[in-house]
Amino acid sequence: MKAALFAGGWEGHDPSAFADWCKALLEDDGAEVRIHDSLSPLADPDGLRDVDLIVPIWSSARSAHRPEFGNMTKAEEDGLLTLIGNGCGIGGWHGHMGDAFRDRPTYHFLIGGQFVAHPPGWPDNPVPSDDFVDYDVTVTQPAHEIMSGIDSFRLTSEQYYMLVDPSNHVLATTTFSGEHLWWIEGATIPVVWTRRWDKGRVFYCSIGHTLDDLKVPQVTQIVRRGLSWAARR
Repeated sequence: MKAALFAGGWEGHDPSAFADWCKALLEDDGAEVRIHDSLSPLADPDGLRDVDLIVPIWSSARSAHRPEFGNMTKAEEDGLLTLIGNGCGIGGWHGHMGDAFRDRPTYHFLIGGQFVAHPPGWPDNPVPSDDFVDYDVTVTQPAHEIMSGIDSFRLTSEQYYMLVDPSNHVLATTTFSGEHLWWIEGATIPVVWTRRWDKGRVFYCSIGHTLDDLKVPQVTQIVRRGLSWAARR
């Protein structure tokens, strides 16, 4: 398997460290991995025809930081859509995939969702000391190859509230307590899902704000299996 990791954007989220972690994970499974610090190769999809998996590790920064970071051109988006539609897989986690390229709605159509908040922190005005909460991740499809043998578990991190595509195949969810925003009490939001984009496979996991999150054994296994599942057969 050949994988292309696109790592960049706002350095405050340290995308290079996440790329190194993902590269080691994929290489442990025998993959050949290339890391790109620019999105420009996507504008020439013919140059990536041999790639079986794309992993976006791209940190978009909103107006509170530097809005010019994290943007994708239409040519790059079109190239990505062509690659996935022709059978290359795409997979990733947290904001590096689910909050990237906010200016490209078709990208979010591709991946099946968009991050909007992590109560009690807000996207444009987070409260750093209160962003992490204790929450449960409930496995809803234990027979799926990505989730096999993984029980529901508890995590302390950002709990992502997302807008999601109803055609996603949801593998795990989380339910919000309403402690911080009373009007979302009981809302159940997907955490892990898969979907299709023409001939390509899509995998997403909303966990992964820190490297420690990704190193939780259940999360490592989910991401490892999810990326493998998404890769071109």
